[in-house]
Amino acid sequence: MRALFCLFSAAAVHGHGFLAKPPSKNGGNQTTRGAETATYYSIASFGIIDKAFFDGDHAVTPWTRPGEFDYALARDLIPGHPQTLHPCGCNAGGLAHCAGVEIATGFGETTLGAAPGVPPILTPPEWPAGSPQEVGWNAYANHAGGYIYTLCSKVDYDACRDGHLPDGAHAASDLQTRAYLQCVWDCFEANTLEWVPASQKLQYRDETCTYVSTDPPTKRGRGDRLWRSTPIPDKGQVSSGNEGQCTRDSVVGFSSTEAEERFTESFGTSDVCDYGPHQRSTKDWHVMDEVQIPEYIPEGEYLLGWRWDAYMADQMWTGCADVRIVPSSSASAPSSEPDCPSRPTTPSRPPTNPPPAPAPPAGVCADLALPGNWGAGGHTCATYQTHGGSAYCAHAEIAESCCF
Repeated sequence: MRALFCLFSAAAVHGHGFLAKPPSKNGGNQTTRGAETATYYSIASFGIIDKAFFDGDHAVTPWTRPGEFDYALARDLIPGHPQTLHPCGCNAGGLAHCAGVEIATGFGETTLGAAPGVPPILTPPEWPAGSPQEVGWNAYANHAGGYIYTLCSKVDYDACRDGHLPDGAHAASDLQTRAYLQCVWDCFEANTLEWVPASQKLQYRDETCTYVSTDPPTKRGRGDRLWRSTPIPDKGQVSSGNEGQCTRDSVVGFSSTEAEERFTESFGTSDVCDYGPHQRSTKDWHVMDEVQIPEYIPEGEYLLGWRWDAYMADQMWTGCADVRIVPSSSASAPSSEPDCPSRPTTPSRPPTNPPPAPAPPAGVCADLALPGNWGAGGHTCATYQTHGGSAYCAHAEIAESCCF
C-alpha cells in the first residue's frame, strides 16, 4: 500500500464527504451533490480531519485500524497544528466551531460552515424504537475504507458541553477540552447501531428507484464494533495489491436497466476491476444502508453520528444529524423500500455450493478451493478471473490457488 499511497497523496485533499440522510447539522442532504463546487466543498469539508495516520507513517491510514484514530491522536499528530476530532465535525477549526457546541446547538438547527446562505432549521425525522431506518452519505472523491453509525442522546450531548465547558469553548483549558471530547465520543460510541443485513446499496443521485444493491465486506474495529466497507474501491486500489475487492464483486443486483447503465458509465463493465471512469469521483452515488434502532432505547431527542475512516488517503470525516426516537407503539416504522416499479435484477453469480470439478490429468494446473473470505459465497478462481483476472494475483491467496 505504501507505493500506492504516494501516487494518490497529491489528490487526497479533494476527498470530501458528508452525511446526507438524515440531513446533517452541517447542511448536507441528498441534493447537495448537485450544488456548486464551492458550496459542496464547504459543506463536505465540515467534518474533515486532513491528516490521520498511525506510527508516523502516512500509509497506515485510519481504515487499517477502524475507529482507533481518536481525538488525542488528531490533536498531537502534527506538532504545532492540532486538529479537533469531534463526532459532529468542526469546519476544520477549533472546538467553538463544532456543530452543537456554540453553533447549531438547538434541535433541528444547522450550520452551512463557510458556505453562503441562511442555514435551514429542520424538522428532524421520527424513528420508532426497534425499527430499521435508512441512512446515507456522499463523497466527492472516493478514498475507500469504511464507515459506522452511532447515536447519542441530546441530553447527554449537551451535558458534556455544560459540564466540561462552563465558560464556553473559547475559554476552555486544555484539560477541559480533553474531558469534553472524551465525554462526547463516549456518548456516541456507547450506542453503535447494528446493520440491517443485506441493506447496503448505491443510490444514483436523489433518484430513489435507481440503485445498485451491494454486499460489502465488514471489518471489526475498536471496541469490537462492526464497520462496513465502502462498496467502490479507490482507483487502482485492488489491482495494485491492496485489500478490497473489484467493483463488480460487491454487486448483488440492479433496480432497473437504467441503474445498470448508470453504474457501467461510472465504473465500467464486469471486466474492469478498479479503473472505471468515475472510480475516484463518486459524488453521483450515495452510499445507503439500513441501521437497526435499539428496541428499548428511551424516547427523546438524539444525534445520529456518522464516521468515515479512509483507506487510500490519510484522512477521515465525521458528521451528525438530529433525530427523534419515539415509542415503538406510537407509529409504524416507515418502509425503507422506495415504491419502485420492479425488484432488482440479479446478475449471474457462482452457486453457493458448486459441484466438485473432475480431477485434471497429471501435470495440468488445477484451481484449488479458495481459503477464508476469498471463497465466501461460493466464490471460486473463475469468479476472480471474470472480475479482474491477473489483477487479483497480487494477493497471495489467489496467486497460490488459481491458474489464470
